[in-house]
This record gives sequence, structure tokens and C-alpha cells, in this order.
Amino acid sequence: MNPRDLAVASCLTLSAWALPCTGMGMAVQFLAQRDLADLSLEELSSIVITTASKREETRMEAPASVFVITREEIRRSGATSIAEALRLAPGVEVARRGPDTWAISMRGFNSDITNKLLVLIDGRSVYSPLYAGVFWDVQDTLVEDIDRIEVIAGPGGTLWGANAVNGVVNIITRSAFDTEGGYVEIGGGSREPRSGGIRYGARLGADAAARVYVKYFDVDRDSDERDGAQGGFRLDWEPLASDRLTLQGDVYRGGKEGLFRADVELGAPPGPPFRDEQVVAGHNLLGRWVRPLAGGFDMRLQAYYDHTRRDIPGTYNERRDTFDVDFQHGFRPADRHEVLWGLGFRITRDELDNTLFATFDPASRTDRTYSAFVQDKIDLRQRRLFLTLGSKFEHNDYTGFELQPNARLSWLIDERRMVWAAVSRAVRIPSRLDTDLTVTTPPFSVPDIPQPVHVVVEGSEDFESEELLAYEAGYRLQARADLSLDLALFYNDYDRLRTQESETPVFEDDYILLPNTASNGMRGRAYGGTFAVNWQPVSTWNVQAHYAHLDMRLRSRPDSLDPSAPLIAGNGPRHQYALRSYLDLPYGLDLYLGLRWVDDLPNLDVGSYAAVDASLRWWPSDDLELSLTGVNLTDRRHVEFTSDGSYRVERAVYGRIGWRF
Repeated sequence: MNPRDLAVASCLTLSAWALPCTGMGMAVQFLAQRDLADLSLEELSSIVITTASKREETRMEAPASVFVITREEIRRSGATSIAEALRLAPGVEVARRGPDTWAISMRGFNSDITNKLLVLIDGRSVYSPLYAGVFWDVQDTLVEDIDRIEVIAGPGGTLWGANAVNGVVNIITRSAFDTEGGYVEIGGGSREPRSGGIRYGARLGADAAARVYVKYFDVDRDSDERDGAQGGFRLDWEPLASDRLTLQGDVYRGGKEGLFRADVELGAPPGPPFRDEQVVAGHNLLGRWVRPLAGGFDMRLQAYYDHTRRDIPGTYNERRDTFDVDFQHGFRPADRHEVLWGLGFRITRDELDNTLFATFDPASRTDRTYSAFVQDKIDLRQRRLFLTLGSKFEHNDYTGFELQPNARLSWLIDERRMVWAAVSRAVRIPSRLDTDLTVTTPPFSVPDIPQPVHVVVEGSEDFESEELLAYEAGYRLQARADLSLDLALFYNDYDRLRTQESETPVFEDDYILLPNTASNGMRGRAYGGTFAVNWQPVSTWNVQAHYAHLDMRLRSRPDSLDPSAPLIAGNGPRHQYALRSYLDLPYGLDLYLGLRWVDDLPNLDVGSYAAVDASLRWWPSDDLELSLTGVNLTDRRHVEFTSDGSYRVERAVYGRIGWRF
């Protein structure tokens, strides 16, 4: 067997173990304080957002690929989680891997441990330095309290820092001023978890409001039992006419009791299974002060603390504490210039319990990140043509200094048409998985080799940041008051992508050892885009059509033996289509119908599939809401991501009752 064949064998083995072969919140204001359900498409295009530029601007003005998932769209679709709600955005790759586990990405590189997407919840980054990604099973809140989700496709490193490589997802919950009174919900159904929640909000005088909430879910499926609960609070205070203070926090815990095999950890001959419990838990606390300034700017100071715990029997146990502080200020130094700048500091410390399967060296580590950014929006011509220049300057403990500049040009042709283009650099800095992890698999058999084989994969202190140079362009059109179109195109040039380099095999009497080391031996490109149409033929009916295209070509460097480049390129669907309808009916009813088609994933041997979802909602009174939702109605079951087909998304029907008091 030649070295490349050995590399293929080790790569496929780690894939079976779900290990890689490669590896500010958003402020939105309502027009005249009206509910989104009452706004026309023309008015929706004027909603004020801040994620794209970290300052207030309308969606029509934003020089980026921006999509806003509104609160009303989430409620009408019947989505019960943040991950499900993200299916409503064009170009987001959402694949369900289990009852509460997901693979979510944008513009490719989707995997069990996606590491090029930055996710924020109310300005708090939920990125994990363990592997530079997001644990979606613990990202939760009451769906009723989500104000909206803003999705930025493309690099956001200039404003948001390292790991905002292929996109930024910003989840914003409602102000406590907007959630006065009580709310109770309960739901459940076929093949779906039983869930419930309660929230109560109240005014605390004329200038303050607060709310508290608790929610739970319970799954009893096959031999596994998983349940969880989460609670939290939010306090909003406006002590002066201009200042806004927010204090909020959450605490959560979930567990799964099941059968685990001792040989998974020990590498011994198969033994009897034992019963143990997976535990995920944590808590966070965030404070934010905002003072609006002239010219649409503000000055803000935000700090948060986050503690997480994750116990995975036979793999690893993690305890992590993170503290983050961020300052931002904007001003106008001259008539044609609008300058935004900020400073940030982040410190994270972990403690890891190693096993014979996964070992982190050192077992405890503290990392610090210092950052600053500056951005200047220059008016080139009569508030119609703008050039935005900026950069992030960041220092981390893995690779030292990183620079992430960008240049954006936007042209407001008129009130209904806008063209934009951008060039950006973004990086994905190393994580603990890249530099400190050693994985040793149990023995397995390889055809034509008489001895069992062990694979060892080690991180490398020489691992460098993955790099992206992105070229983007877009066109936004409000054709009529009832019709809007949005086109975004991109070309991404990647370098120094993660690889797993095989070294010389070690032949022992009883086994063969295949050593591998993490490296940066891959490069490649990706191109594609999204096209979204929003049509409102009558005031009670809204239709959306989305298309996303992705073409990815990756290749190993000449000195790399990693064979996984074509496999990774096949992890994302080449084509995605969606057609959605939101219809108001008489007698307090509204109906959602959604069709989505997702192309096949050649690497994972997952075929293409089409799914139809529907949700019927009834308001018998202003305070009572009943809904019945069906998912995957035209298909009994299908696989969305897992290569072995161990989890299939099945047809399901579930109901929910919500009562406001």
C-alpha cells in the first residue's frame, strides 16, 4: 500500500468518527412602530440594519449580501429552533444530523464542525475556540422573543474579526419594552420533542422594563433519552432621553442518557456497552451601554461573560470561561467622511479532561485576543456613490498579528436601484483542534493488510491561519411596491486550508501505526451566488423564491499527500431552490407553504431531496394562538448529511398553543 492509499484509509476512518479530514448586535427599527406583518415590501426594504456596516443603514443601502428573516416569517413557518429558522434564508446550508444536531454553513465547507461562520446572539459571539465553530445544540431561546435574524453572506472579518470568513449570522431578541405581560406556549407531536415555555415581562417605572423566561424540551426516542431546560432574563433601562442600558443572561442544561461502548475509548476488543450521560450546560451574562450620537452614529460599550460545560463520554470533557469587552464609536470628521472605529479584548480559558481517544496538550490553556478596527465611508458623489475602506487589526496567541482589510463601492442609482461591489480579506485563526489535539482511533481493518491499523492525528504548533480573498458584487431592485429582487455574486480564493498529512507508517508486531499531522496544504476557489425574489400580489399574500449556486474546486499543494480536497468540495450542495408562500385567510387564519430542493452531497453519498413544509395558524382571539405544522410532508424520510444514514429526517406533524396574558 502506497502512502497516498494509507492517507485515504486514515481519512475515511476519521470521517466515520465525525472528525475532520481538513478541516454587536443588530439594531432594527420599525416604521412608525408597526408590526412587520403590516408593512409592504417597499417599507420592508427601508428597515434599518447594522450588521453589514456596524452602523444604522437601510437594507437598500447595505453594500453586502444581506437577508433579514423577520419575526413574522419565523412564527408563520412554524420553526421551533434557530437552526430551522435559518432555512428561510437563501444560500444558508442547513442539514439536520440528529434530533437536535445540525451542520450549518454558507458558501461551502459544511461539516460536523463547520468553522468559517460567525454566529452572534444579541452581540455575544457563540463561536467555540475548541474547534472554531458553533455547537448548535445549545443555541436556544424562546422563538417568540426573537426579533429577527440578519444573515450576511460573505466575509465580515473587517468588522467582526477572525472566523467571520464565509458569513455572519446575527440573532437579535426583542427589547423588554416590547414583551410586557405573560406568555405561555406548549407543543409536541410525531417524531418531535415535547416542549414548553413561559415568559413574563413588566415595566419597572417609566424608563425601564424587564422579562424572565423558562423553557424546556424532552425527547424519548429509541434507547436514548434527552432533555434540557433553559432560563434567562433581560433588563432594558433608558435613564436619560438618549442612553440605553441592557443587562441580560441565560442559564441552560441538557443531558442525554444512552449506551456507550468501552472499546471506543480504550481501543480494546469490543466489550459490553455501559450507560453514561452526555451533559451540556452553561450560563452567560451580557451588559451593553449605547449612547446615540449625531449623524446616525452611536457610542457603545459591551461586555459579556460566558461559561460552558460539555461532557462527552469516551471522547472529552470541556470547561470553558470566556470574557469579552468591545467598544465602538463613530463620528464625521468632514462633510464627505463617516468614520467608525472600535477596540476589543477577549480572553478564554479552558480545562479539558483527556481520554485515550482524544488528548489535548496542554490540558488547560488561556488565550487572549486584542483587536482594533477602523472604517471610513466616503461620499464620492452627492450621497449616491460611496467608497467604504476599512480594516481589522487583530493579535491572537496562535499566529500573532492578523490584518483583515476590505474595500466596498456602492452606487444608489435611485431610490429603487442599488449596485455594490467589494474586495475583502478574512482569516480563520487556529483552534485547539488544529494545534493541541491528538486523536488515536481504535484498531480497524484495512483490506490487504494483515495487522490491525491505528490512526493517530496530531495538531501542529506551526498551523497557520486559513486565508480567504473574496470578490463580491450585487444588485438590489425594488421594481414596484409589490416586487423586489436581490442578486449577489461571489468569487472566493482560499489558501492555507487545513489538511491532514500522512507520515511514515510505523510497523509493530501486533499493529500498524499511521501517524498524521495537521497542516495547511490545501488551496482552492469557489464561486456562485444567490438570487431572491419577493412578490406581494395582494396585501394578504407574500411569495418568496430563492436560488443559490455553489461551485467549489479545491486542490492539494504539490507537497501535500492529503487526498480529501475533492471530498470537501462535495460537502455543499451545488444548487438550492426554495419557494415560500405566506397567506392571510379569513377568520383569524394564516397559512404557510414552503418547498425546498437541495442538491446531492457527493462526498457524503447523500442524494438530492425535496421537502414540503406547511403551517396553519389560527387566532381565535387576540391572546390565543394555535398552530399545526407539518414538515417533510411529501417524503417519508430522507438523509440530509450523515454519510452512514444513521439519522433520517422523517415526516412529522406537531402542534403548538401560545397564550398571552
